[in-house]
Amino acid sequence: MSEFKLPHVEDLRTDATLIRGLQEDFKAIEQEDIDIRKLINDKHDDLSKQLTQLNQRLDELMNGGAM
Repeated sequence: MSEFKLPHVEDLRTDATLIRGLQEDFKAIEQEDIDIRKLINDKHDDLSKQLTQLNQRLDELMNGGAM
C-alpha cells in the first residue's frame, strides 16, 4: 500500500531551502558591495590627496617656489 504524502509539506521544505540559499547569496552580495565601495572610497581618498599635493606643488612652481 502506498503512503499518502501531502504535496505542500515537501514544497515548504523545498521553499525553505531555497529561501535560505537566497538569503546566503544576498548576504554574500551585500558584503561584496560593501568591500567594493570601501575600495572605491579608499582609492578616491588616495587620488584626492595626490591631487591636492599636485596642486600645492603647481602653486609653488607658479609662484617661484622651485628654487
